[in-house]
Amino acid sequence: MPKALATSQDSQPIELWLSDGYGRGYRFKRYAWGFYYNRIPRGFRVIGMTHWLAKTGLASSAPAVAFFYGSVGAATAAVTAAAIFLANSVVTVLDRLSQEKSSGTGQAQTELMVRLGDLLTGMKGGRAVGQADRDDAIRACLGILENYARLVTRSKKGDISVSLVLFAGNSTTRMKVRHRNPGNERPTNREFDATHLMGFHACKRGTEPRVVHDLKKFGGKSMVSPTQTTVNYRSIFMIPVVTRRGEADEKIRGFISIDSPRPYAFYGNRSSVLVVTCEPVLSRINELI
Repeated sequence: MPKALATSQDSQPIELWLSDGYGRGYRFKRYAWGFYYNRIPRGFRVIGMTHWLAKTGLASSAPAVAFFYGSVGAATAAVTAAAIFLANSVVTVLDRLSQEKSSGTGQAQTELMVRLGDLLTGMKGGRAVGQADRDDAIRACLGILENYARLVTRSKKGDISVSLVLFAGNSTTRMKVRHRNPGNERPTNREFDATHLMGFHACKRGTEPRVVHDLKKFGGKSMVSPTQTTVNYRSIFMIPVVTRRGEADEKIRGFISIDSPRPYAFYGNRSSVLVVTCEPVLSRINELI
């Protein structure tokens, strides 16, 4: 749950983010970054790219050696080297994609079933009884969201963090991180001034879920969390938590934060898939609080 910038000058990018008032140039750049972080295998970024070029270049160096010793002509050596380079590149890319697609999927599915079991255990007679049961059921729900988000974003265990942040009592400016997904070691139940939280601004704007694609784009205080000095996440998906007493009576109690250390982890339709698929879990959380 990152802080936004407090000054009037710094509030401009927040307002731009809330209204999604970006121009075509920025949208195209956002698409390019989304493609880079989600379509290009991680092993092909920066250092990984250098390693790949060295490995692939070595694999296609045989024709150059043959040309050096006069076994083949320059044209033949060049064409052969290019063909080997291209073939090796395609195989490597496919291998990387296969590894990323399959890595952690089975484990995430297993843990998802465990969290479903935790949720059912915490429900007696179809509903949670007592504060302890409600807390256990909420954490189980957050665990379900974490595991499904790992599947949707193709993330490893520990990359996705899910938190429930609620307003403290009747306050409209102070909040608490009430619960986190099971296994999450970040602190909870620390009350803090929420007026600088991006999640706070999202709640004040309405009930629409919102995505921060890259926290670093906001800079400065946006990289400071209310519960820790620095943050290790780059993208955040925030879903307001709403209590409804009637069709015309609703109250925003806080928000659910799903964050990832990878920028643009929720780009495209991933956030929509999370909301639609996990709607029963989100509704259950609303009931439990």
